[in-house]
Amino acid sequence: MKFLSFLVLFVCASLADNTSNQMSPKQLNVLQTVRDVAKSIPDKHGKTYENTLSAICITESSAGKNTIGDFHNKKSITKASLGPMQVRVSTARHVSQNIKNLSWLNKLSDIQLAARLLGDTRLSAKVAAYYVVLLHNQRNSPFNAVSGYNGGMNNPTYYNKVMKNKAVVAQLVSTGKLS
Repeated sequence: MKFLSFLVLFVCASLADNTSNQMSPKQLNVLQTVRDVAKSIPDKHGKTYENTLSAICITESSAGKNTIGDFHNKKSITKASLGPMQVRVSTARHVSQNIKNLSWLNKLSDIQLAARLLGDTRLSAKVAAYYVVLLHNQRNSPFNAVSGYNGGMNNPTYYNKVMKNKAVVAQLVSTGKLS
């Protein structure tokens, strides 16, 4: 059993090293921005989620490479997942209704908000960080909070992808590519 655990750890570390070495300077900049924003947004216990948010960013957009998602059959860009954190306009509105310092988002039209989510990495990260904090505060389980980011209470496939990417983040931090 110990050998199997070691083998799984070794494979994850190898995959993480491969992925971390393939990150472009632009992707690393996006991840560092996400981390910097996340470090400033604690949950009700004072905990921040920079590693989780960085891993979600890799999972959702390959660290900013793919900034428009879920647009296949949508009739409007405002229904797509946008920006490096792949936030939907409806999610940003939900967060802005619960977070006072984001209430200014409610004054924007859906198109204006979509454009901001697409073009402003800090805003995308801020909305996502507050959303993760809201999920952690409500669900009291890291699994359920991370699953909730992708629209579910119990999403082991998504959770496992994020956890795999947390190993990538850990590798990037340990090699000094992220702080």
